[in-house]
Amino acid sequence: MIIDELSLTNFGLFNGHQSIALTPASPEKPVILFGGLNGGGKTTLLDAIQLCLYGAFAKTSTRGTLKYSDYLERCIHDKVETPKAGIEMRFRHTVEGKEDQYTLKRDWHRVNGACKETFLVLRNKRLEPTLAENWASQVEDLLPTNIAHLFLFDGEQIEGYASPSDSASLIETAVQSLLGLDLVDQLEKDLRVFVKKKKVERADDATRIQIDSAESELLDLRQQVQTLKQGIAALESHQLDPLRRQLVKAEKQFQVLGGDLFDQREQIRADLGSAETALNANSEGLREIASGPLPISLAQSLIRSAAATDQSDIGVYRARELSKVLGERDRSILQHLSGGGCEEAELDALKSFLEADRKLYEQQASGEVQLGLTPESRGSLYGLIQGGIDGEHEKLTQLLEERRDLVDEVNRVRTLYESIPDSDVVRDVIDRRDAIEGEIADLETKRGTTLQEIEWLEQRIERREDSLVGMLEADVQNESLREDRDRFVGYAAKVRSTLGRYREEVVNRHLSRIESLVLESLQSLLRKTSLVTSLRIDPVDFSLKLFGQNQEVLGADRLSAGERQLLGVALLWGLAKTSGRPLPTAIDTPLGRLDKGHRMHFIERYLPFASHQTLLFSTDEEIVGQYLDRLRPWVGRSYHLNYCDRNRETRVVSGYFGSQGDWS
Repeated sequence: MIIDELSLTNFGLFNGHQSIALTPASPEKPVILFGGLNGGGKTTLLDAIQLCLYGAFAKTSTRGTLKYSDYLERCIHDKVETPKAGIEMRFRHTVEGKEDQYTLKRDWHRVNGACKETFLVLRNKRLEPTLAENWASQVEDLLPTNIAHLFLFDGEQIEGYASPSDSASLIETAVQSLLGLDLVDQLEKDLRVFVKKKKVERADDATRIQIDSAESELLDLRQQVQTLKQGIAALESHQLDPLRRQLVKAEKQFQVLGGDLFDQREQIRADLGSAETALNANSEGLREIASGPLPISLAQSLIRSAAATDQSDIGVYRARELSKVLGERDRSILQHLSGGGCEEAELDALKSFLEADRKLYEQQASGEVQLGLTPESRGSLYGLIQGGIDGEHEKLTQLLEERRDLVDEVNRVRTLYESIPDSDVVRDVIDRRDAIEGEIADLETKRGTTLQEIEWLEQRIERREDSLVGMLEADVQNESLREDRDRFVGYAAKVRSTLGRYREEVVNRHLSRIESLVLESLQSLLRKTSLVTSLRIDPVDFSLKLFGQNQEVLGADRLSAGERQLLGVALLWGLAKTSGRPLPTAIDTPLGRLDKGHRMHFIERYLPFASHQTLLFSTDEEIVGQYLDRLRPWVGRSYHLNYCDRNRETRVVSGYFGSQGDWS
């Protein structure tokens, strides 16, 4: 089965007529990705698919205890001038190699305070009135109601399937439907009714009175249960729902008044103290630099001028020393050469040269010493020039950059701190919110007590039914029955026994395959591959047991929230594989409480292989970033559910949160 198109007209948040192409781009790209914020219409699309397929029997998210006509009226968009809405779905289904195209059209409008529905079925573009009239049974061949939850499910509710009671109920329902055991159970119930009628036919007056009394008591008990259930429905719709809306309104008012800041006031106060402490430390560092050599950098040109003057002074000192040395040297040279037979002309030339050289240094030595620095002063001067001031400048620059950031942080946190509302401002809202929460808690307690009473009454009904059957069976032993009635009752007992054995054999034969597929699915999803090494489904109560290493029993409480959610997914996936039906899968808010590792396993190992057509509904905090990159190769189409709060409506646009819509 492949869903090609879904069209909505004034349905829920979807105003006007909107059509969504859902045909997978290719077998290698089975995922159709929908992105939308919470409350933007993702669950509404799932409800639309179920409502179009099953009509009054659809298990939608918002119907609750509403009558079908009331539910249809609630589904009409509140902005339309004419109170009417509709859903149309085109899909293909192949049986024994032959593909048929179906179009389902479900339209309704409000007339005289009630909704009237029109339902049409087209097969291969031809109107099929007979098919429409018998669609409730026909759809069971396509996608049976009892296993729809294996293919159309809400990711937020998956974790519940990991609990012992819910997993047993899920497995039992799936096994019943997949193996046809619901028909066996119905046949067994029909046989019990048949036997009961035959037994009542031959009861004497005294027994008849007892039986009538027991049946009257059963009727009274059932009426009590019905009354209590109606009371719960009234409590939900007339008391709990208005209180929940009031609570939402109070929460919004609390947030408008700055309630979030009020709740975080201690943390904001601590953050402000930390920021101010860091700013004070920065200021102390700046003062420390200011008390050192850094101020001298203001006269940096004078310092370099002093260094140049000192170099001139050093030249004067050196020339004076050389003048003394050169006079001694020149006399020694001339005296040595005159006694060695040197020519007079050569001595005169050398003497002239030496006198000229000496005069140069004597002229330099006559210069004035301007600074006369001591060696210690000279060392300090060149130390400032060669890095002391530059190093202090670098430190100053870093501290000033830090100071700008710290000042911004202090101002930001101080703004938050000054924005914290006074307790007197929000106290009334807090008190009203707490009072509403208290009323809701009291009503929830009352609801729970009523549910316990219903459970007790249903147990009493079951015991009374068993007692009634016992009276009828005792009556059989004490009466002379006609031969045909004995034969009917006897054969019925044999058939019931045979059905019981058949049921047991069918379950035992197929459970091992179900266990294998569920285990295979679970191990492919878990990050800890050795966490669950085997599992077993009890053939009587369908309870699920997990086994870890060394075959120790692994309770659900030992699994993390993410692992429990993956266990729920594995159950749905394994049971879907067991069905052998090539059906589309639709998943709403898939990632739930999964951590990073489990999310990646879920995206890489489940979503691309969940079905040949997978409708995936995600918020902007789930399938994003690296998760979107990993999933992208399998995505053929993408849509964005763009919700407008002002118009209270959602438009379906191509592209996932702004990206291109066709990824084929």
